Amino acid sequence: MPNNTGRHKSIRNHGTIDFDGLSESEIANLRERGLIQEGVPIQHISRRPIFMDSFISTPKFTNLYLALEPGINGNAIRVFHYLCYVLEYDNWIDISTVWVAEKMGLKRQQVSKALSTLEKKGLLIRGEKIGNHYKWRLNPEAAWMGRATTRWEAVEDIPYSDFIEKRLEYGDEHGFKLGYLRGLRPLEGGLSKLGMSAETIKANEEAERAAYRDYTNRQRAYNRELRSKLYGEEYADGVEWKELSEAEEARLHIRSAKVELEMKESGEWQELHNKYFPPEEKPKAEVIDISEKAKRHKKTQELVDKIKSGEIDLDALDEFIKKSGTR
Repeated sequence: MPNNTGRHKSIRNHGTIDFDGLSESEIANLRERGLIQEGVPIQHISRRPIFMDSFISTPKFTNLYLALEPGINGNAIRVFHYLCYVLEYDNWIDISTVWVAEKMGLKRQQVSKALSTLEKKGLLIRGEKIGNHYKWRLNPEAAWMGRATTRWEAVEDIPYSDFIEKRLEYGDEHGFKLGYLRGLRPLEGGLSKLGMSAETIKANEEAERAAYRDYTNRQRAYNRELRSKLYGEEYADGVEWKELSEAEEARLHIRSAKVELEMKESGEWQELHNKYFPPEEKPKAEVIDISEKAKRHKKTQELVDKIKSGEIDLDALDEFIKKSGTR
């Protein structure tokens, strides 16, 4: 009779090996890892937990957004996390505000306001009305519970929102490929901006692919030149370590360590990196001499004192400025 309790027993695999052909270091390594007991028996134990709770996947950006977004208060964050707890497969949520308020110890108005905030920001998507309450769907870009394949289908049905906009900005900043989000459209009763046209989406995707190819080619060229400096030109395309003897491998490691130290001390390593990955141009901070700043402050104070004493006629000065501006 099949066991449907969700319990799994440990699986033990036994076997034997022949020590012929194994070096002392390999045998010692097997012993240290506990794979050899009393010489030849090898035991591998794989365990699965007696019970595994369901879980959702949440991008790091979601936590960053909830922590830093000024329009989301404490109740909205609490409600969001509680909704993640009661989340059904494919991100559906079928509960009433009264039920959530009772479970969380909040007022119904507080829960309604929190849901409205999460919807406005794009973390929640309002679905059809069932009885006296709406069915909700958690934005699959914020968190997901279900199969990975169905997640992509769910993404196509989400509207453009503040959350998606910030998600794209975060992706651009960290080099994440999120082009599939740039063509989102608003749903009925939905949110803010229109999605991009099909032509724009295609152009963006082609630009991303071109940028990725360029980066990959530069990375390969950088790695090749670096290897040629560390290990020698004959190993510029890679080192087949398994074909080297222990003495040859040790020689290469010693050489690379010495060259690496020299390149870092001379700045050659940084120059090589900048050759293939130029640093972004950043505005330089203005350097102000402290003595010059003190002189400026003194002159400013002298002018203020003259104005207070009446030595400088402000009306005459204003008239002079106006005439100077009309020239």
